[in-house]
Amino acid sequence: MNKKVEKHLLIVEDDPGLQSQLRWCFDGYDIAICGNQQDAIAQVRRQLPHVVLLDLGLPPDPGGVSE
Repeated sequence: MNKKVEKHLLIVEDDPGLQSQLRWCFDGYDIAICGNQQDAIAQVRRQLPHVVLLDLGLPPDPGGVSE
């Protein structure tokens, strides 16, 4: 019996166009997309991803997450 392990991918990107392109590139994966640091942290707490693609150019988070 082959058990398929679904790979969870978290994309942290604030540009909707890039979000769409990345979703298309990783079709077939279980994808969560967040547009800011606070949402990404909440998503990681809900479900630990196998891979995180992080936009290093996100604006500073006024909620306290810093560089």
